[in-house]
Amino acid sequence: MRKYLLSGIFLLFALFIITAGCSQPVLKQPTVSVANISLSDVSLNTMTVNTTVIVDNPNPAGADLNRVAFDIWYIDDTGHYLGHGEQTAIPIRENGNTTVTIPVKIGNLQALQAVESLVRNGNITLMVNGSAFVDLKVTSYELPFTQRRSFEATEFTSLIPDITVAGTSINVTEGLDQARGLLNALAG
Repeated sequence: MRKYLLSGIFLLFALFIITAGCSQPVLKQPTVSVANISLSDVSLNTMTVNTTVIVDNPNPAGADLNRVAFDIWYIDDTGHYLGHGEQTAIPIRENGNTTVTIPVKIGNLQALQAVESLVRNGNITLMVNGSAFVDLKVTSYELPFTQRRSFEATEFTSLIPDITVAGTSINVTEGLDQARGLLNALAG
């Protein structure tokens, strides 16, 4: 009888050790946020909007960012579409943040309309709206995100060089202020 009791205890102990190693950790949902929206290469023809997205993966295993896709709008009285950004196949680190910066070049007509809104209002608000598609191997998530950022006209002076016409240098800040005054006078 004692032999069967010891065999049973040993069997239960062995079963406990085997199943303890097979338990799956509970996966936590990653989060996504927009860390920054910045502008570069601003001109009357084009501008580039750089969007920095951060994916925070709290899990002990890495993941894949299958796709991050977003649209960029400038907000005047209503939303005006500027462009689309997308990137695929990005490895996500375990237990931490992965940062991805995606540049989007905005074309002639949209850039000109955005600059016109900037001149008229003295500032411009950009909105990024999209989703990140994260694959954790056992499950996947679509993580939507939205972020707005306002830019003052003075922030653009370092992005746009002074324009020279027949040996005359035009100050961009003064030109924006004069154009805004002219538009206000015409509207008033």
